[in-house]
Amino acid sequence: MNFSTTDQMVSPAQVWAHLSLDLQGQVIRLLAQLAAHLVLTEEEPAQHTRKEASDVLSSITQQDPA
Repeated sequence: MNFSTTDQMVSPAQVWAHLSLDLQGQVIRLLAQLAAHLVLTEEEPAQHTRKEASDVLSSITQQDPA
């Protein structure tokens, strides 16, 4: 079939609505990890940031979503 580019476009809201709750939770956790990493690496010197980012990220990944 031949589809134009506009026929294939899907909004993020449409994709999100079709994800299972488990996948939505995983996406939220990954975005939180990314945000924490970006904030921590921009605010403090490299040595201190690595330790703090590691602590924050490990606490996020260890949380039980249930």
